[in-house]
Amino acid sequence: MAWTPPQLRILYLEDEAIIAMETSQVLRDLGFEQIAAAASLAGAEKALAEGMPDLALLDVSIGRAGLSSLDLAAKLLEAGVPVVLATGHTAFELKADPRACVLEKPFSPDDLEAALRRAVSSRGGRGGHTATAAQ
Repeated sequence: MAWTPPQLRILYLEDEAIIAMETSQVLRDLGFEQIAAAASLAGAEKALAEGMPDLALLDVSIGRAGLSSLDLAAKLLEAGVPVVLATGHTAFELKADPRACVLEKPFSPDDLEAALRRAVSSRGGRGGHTATAAQ
């Protein structure tokens, strides 16, 4: 069943160019028109300065220096913004904020859609689960 998200502004943080291009296309295919894409934490902060998003999709591991977007996720969650964390780890391994939805990499378009749906329906509420193809 196709999902048409409400008119939401999504912040998308991904430092790998190919993954960012592919996932941005999936987001557009899902109906997202307002995508604030960033390839770094500084870029994400700049996008936030232009306005708080309605939803965030954040790659957890950013750059080769081992930076993490978990502090940014916490900031967004405190502001009431639903967050999906894309990572190679499970929610348990990541020790992420339980309000965030964890989306394990690699993920399919269906996995991404399911995680975004859960995040939007919870609007920053309880989460902490891992989204996989089996769910």
